[in-house]
Amino acid sequence: MDLGEITLETAQPLVGMLFHVTLDDGNTVEMKLTEAVPFELPRRSPRGAKQMKRLPFAIYFLGPREPILAQRMYDLRSDGVELPGLFIVPVGRDDEGTEYEAVFA
Repeated sequence: MDLGEITLETAQPLVGMLFHVTLDDGNTVEMKLTEAVPFELPRRSPRGAKQMKRLPFAIYFLGPREPILAQRMYDLRSDGVELPGLFIVPVGRDDEGTEYEAVFA
């Protein structure tokens, strides 16, 4: 899936899908896409901002409690869907696992 073309509408049907991330050491981590929701940007428009080609949105994944993946780009793969070079950020952790966010603007 081309990350430059993904929209909230194309991401929402992926909710519930399991993705696999291969780590640098060769181990694999499973992450479940749990949400795809609109994302509010600050009210201030950046200088020189161009017209947005899509409405901003965020997707959330739930991964295992350990290891916590560092904030960076990962290739997420599932049956028939690949999200190459997706920048994810750990945003929460509880007994269920670690939550990650990817924002599209």
